[in-house]
Amino acid sequence: MEQSHASPLLHDPKYVLLWGVILLFLFLFYLGTIEQKKKKIIGTLLTLVMSFFCIWAFNGQNLFQGKSISLPLGIDLAGGSSFTVKLSPATDKDGKSVPIRKEDVQHAIDILERRLSPNGEKDLQMSPQGDDRINILMPGVKPEEVDEVRTKIQQVAHLEFRLVHEKTPGDFAIGYTELPYREKSDLDTDKTKSKSKEKQKEKDKPQRTILVSANADMDGTNVSRAFAYQDPSKGWAISLEFNNKGADEFDKLAERGYQKQLAIVVDGEVISAPTLQTRHFGGRAEISGDFTADEARSLATALQNPLKNPMVILSENTISPAFGKSTIKQGVYTGIWGSLIVAVFMVVYYRFAGLIALVGLFVDFLLMFGAMSLFGFTLTMPGIAGMVLTIGMAVDANVLIYERMREEMKGGKSLVTALEAGFSKAFPAIFDAHVTALITSGILFYLASGLVKGFAVTMLVGIVGTLFGALIVTRVVFHWFTDSGKLTSLKVTHLIPDRTYNMLSYARPFIIGSFALAAISLGVFAVKGKNSVGIDFRGGSNTQFVLKDGQDLTDDEISKGLAGLTYEAVDGNATKQMPLGQYVILHSQQPTGGKLLSVRAEYEAGGTIMSTLEKKFPERISGGQTERVGSIVGSELAWRSGIAYIIAMVAIFCYLAFRYELAFAVGAIVALFHDCIIVVGLAVAFGQELSIVHIGAVLTVAGYSINDTIIVFDRIREMIRTKTGNLRDIMNEAISITLSRTLLTSLTAFMPMVALFFFGGPAMREFSLPILIGIIVGTYSSIYIASPLVLWWSGGKDLRRQVLDSHAAAEALKKVTPAGA
Repeated sequence: MEQSHASPLLHDPKYVLLWGVILLFLFLFYLGTIEQKKKKIIGTLLTLVMSFFCIWAFNGQNLFQGKSISLPLGIDLAGGSSFTVKLSPATDKDGKSVPIRKEDVQHAIDILERRLSPNGEKDLQMSPQGDDRINILMPGVKPEEVDEVRTKIQQVAHLEFRLVHEKTPGDFAIGYTELPYREKSDLDTDKTKSKSKEKQKEKDKPQRTILVSANADMDGTNVSRAFAYQDPSKGWAISLEFNNKGADEFDKLAERGYQKQLAIVVDGEVISAPTLQTRHFGGRAEISGDFTADEARSLATALQNPLKNPMVILSENTISPAFGKSTIKQGVYTGIWGSLIVAVFMVVYYRFAGLIALVGLFVDFLLMFGAMSLFGFTLTMPGIAGMVLTIGMAVDANVLIYERMREEMKGGKSLVTALEAGFSKAFPAIFDAHVTALITSGILFYLASGLVKGFAVTMLVGIVGTLFGALIVTRVVFHWFTDSGKLTSLKVTHLIPDRTYNMLSYARPFIIGSFALAAISLGVFAVKGKNSVGIDFRGGSNTQFVLKDGQDLTDDEISKGLAGLTYEAVDGNATKQMPLGQYVILHSQQPTGGKLLSVRAEYEAGGTIMSTLEKKFPERISGGQTERVGSIVGSELAWRSGIAYIIAMVAIFCYLAFRYELAFAVGAIVALFHDCIIVVGLAVAFGQELSIVHIGAVLTVAGYSINDTIIVFDRIREMIRTKTGNLRDIMNEAISITLSRTLLTSLTAFMPMVALFFFGGPAMREFSLPILIGIIVGTYSSIYIASPLVLWWSGGKDLRRQVLDSHAAAEALKKVTPAGA
């Protein structure tokens, strides 16, 4: 039978490792080669091997067979599966039932996220429903994966250690009980046999039991870490690490049960019963059994994140994308046209060099999609935001290099000399801009969760691709043409005349006006109150209908039916009519074949939505019911994402203070917060409600803003080191020199967003508007906010001294560092 999924070679760690070693070898060889001819050949080989591997990873064998290729899409873009689960009350030590609290529901959501997406690769959306239920939305769960998902959701993972009785099961023994014992499997290891046959064979085997202590001798409360690993002799196993209290308890148990069997019990089933061969374990233990790799990893994740409350799955449904097919299709086509506009602009402005830049950008795309496909990450709306920022940074890197080359050639240097000088002088700014983006993405990926990780993943992959495309691919292609003599000059269009502008003379009105705008933006939230935040953050109502047999109801029909709808809302002691505002339509398929329709909106609007749609479409829907649901962006996600963002800002501040000076770090961070406040405030002022989409948009703006600011700062620092005179005049000259690059980058980022805003539909408009605002604000803030703040904070003379001292220290370090170190 012909398969359409990725090549088995890519799922084998040995082959992935082999590819990695080859690529690493070529990369190190490239870096270590001084001779230009060898560097060009190695760089070309590295580019081809990397591109081929990424195409293959991105379901490339389908491409070679003339089939379509695809990247796993998130729940918002491709739909998936919906599970409604109910929490059961836990029991205390006395066996009494403990009522379910709001905190228990949030704890369960956090645990389920770590179980179902331990690496953040899945686009999960979970929200409380009622007092004791959780609604889980997962991107496309395959039929063969359903049982595994059910197990992960319902497994409590209550770990216990019990000493085994020396007598055989069935013998009378006070204080002991019989528990089922998972046998070593006698299954045929032929991989061509189906899992269903294996499971049936396992079910047919008689259940063995083992006699263990009636009460647990120790539980897994104090397990600090659990992870799966492969032992050459035992197969897959789980390693447990205890905290200090757990380590002491386990050693006391080992002392008492020395040379006896110790049963490891998970959810009432004995997984293994090894003999205690030592009295001291040092806070570590092992669970071995007949595990597959997936079983071992799932069990390890569950043991590290045990549920306090057992769960029961009430329903399973298949849901349609949050963004309809027409919206997604429209957005994709608009994005393609926007990218083509950028490509045409690059070619028109930089001529032949623009074509070379597009080659590097194409390889960047390959790396991004190939890596995401290889590691199984799904593409979401915030992920698309990460891609937008990555493309902007890739174009910016090329613009920066080309502008440097143009300056060198203007000074009388040949193209070959200007080429090397351009890459060399542009590298520090490109490096710093990408490192700050890497810091932000890494911290967000490690600390944040859910959809924010989707942004972080695409950024992490995109940063590597951008550096590779701009610094290696573009350079190698240039050398092929210059070495052959086919390219001898670089012709570009001049957007800004080459002269010095007194930019800082406008700093005062810009600072006053812009910070006033930031204050107004904050005031918008005070005026609009809860209406400034959408249902993704606040929760609301979920109104559900059953579609009658043979009937359907499209999103457009529902939207027309709800157009102009108002509902009665309580405002203090009075009631007033409120417009419907933000709502989300979901279509789902029941296991029995019936179709469901859900409308998620404000809580008080639920009843009005139900009665309105029942009156407008009585022949198509029935059984309307509405209930309160919690926010998709729960308190745990909001808290972790907020902490991650603050830590990222602190890390960027420290990096800039180290690489530049304290004054530069202060100017950059103040401008960054200023930009983000204005973006969210104006988006709300223009009628939007903050939603999940805005998370990606704000992160994109933050990345764009800091990137733009660093480019300006790098040139200011360079000119302070090389020029004498008034510091204000030097800063004006540096800003003027980078003005062309600043406007070019802003223009190339602006054009695709304009296309999305006007032609991408309502969903894409919600995404593109805050980014458009951010591009405008970020462009002027790097010049009129960040730079003047540097001048003001430093006091002028101190900044020059600090920059020169830092440069002198760096040069001294180079002289004392041995060659090749």
